[in-house]
Amino acid sequence: MKGDGFYDRHSLVQEQFIHSSAPLLEQAARAIPLPAHGPVGLVDLGCSEGKNSQLVMGRLAELVRARRSDQALLVTHNDLPDNNFNRLFRHLYANASPYGPNSWVMASAQSFFEPVVPPATVHIACCYSAVHWLSAVPSVPHPAGVLFSRMEPESRGLLAAQAAQDWERFLQARAQELVSGGWMVLVSGGRLGGDVAGLKMYALLDEILQELDHPPFVMPIYYRSEEEIREPLETTGFRLEHFRIQHLSTPFADQLKVDGDRKAYARATTGFVRAWMEPLLPDARIYQRMEERMAENPEGTEVANVQIVAAFSRL
Repeated sequence: MKGDGFYDRHSLVQEQFIHSSAPLLEQAARAIPLPAHGPVGLVDLGCSEGKNSQLVMGRLAELVRARRSDQALLVTHNDLPDNNFNRLFRHLYANASPYGPNSWVMASAQSFFEPVVPPATVHIACCYSAVHWLSAVPSVPHPAGVLFSRMEPESRGLLAAQAAQDWERFLQARAQELVSGGWMVLVSGGRLGGDVAGLKMYALLDEILQELDHPPFVMPIYYRSEEEIREPLETTGFRLEHFRIQHLSTPFADQLKVDGDRKAYARATTGFVRAWMEPLLPDARIYQRMEERMAENPEGTEVANVQIVAAFSRL
């Protein structure tokens, strides 16, 4: 992700996803078994620079302590080693202890396709806008577009196979970490038939890369269907407690309907895209052209979100 606070400043869409899952956080906090001794373990998988991570972990801390006011908490913020953990901890400790007394905060700097904390220490795990990222990109023979859904069948199949392997590894890792009866809340880009998260934006990106004679590029993202989410659950030890696919506009598109300011819309939307895409595609001309085209044609280039919202319990 783009660092130095840029991601945090352009993560309103990700914050929207957290709010959309609020009832599941409440359900998870009510359902988990509270330990007779020791802390309740909370983990955010893919915490980035921390603004939204603190939001969701803080809400879970409140919910758990609504059941037991003096409950000890062990909160882990996880992301890859090159994440901006310095900014995360500056966020967390800008005031007093971020999650109240009797709480401990840790960072885990490793891939969430492996266990990130010791076995059977987590009661609630959360993952927002992260699990659609692939651990690796297979060599595809004909990358006709940056996103898997715009490729021909053979290339799509290779990316689907990688995504299936990643999803099973992700679940196996969580199965080790979660206590029996623990919960995981997940929000991710998804797919419903031919409707895929951000499809118009990816079509625009393809056009821009072609204009710039950019080498073929495969976005390391795969948006799963409901069937792909469900397939390995039983064998990895999970029960699906909730599943829905929702269609969300962005806060920028909603604001455009109010004020009609296309330039402001394009600037905000491009900022959101740059926050997660620029480390992969650093050419500034991409985002300059993207902002221009979005201002010219907001509806034809919108970043409409097809989102999976799900909750799982550990058997």
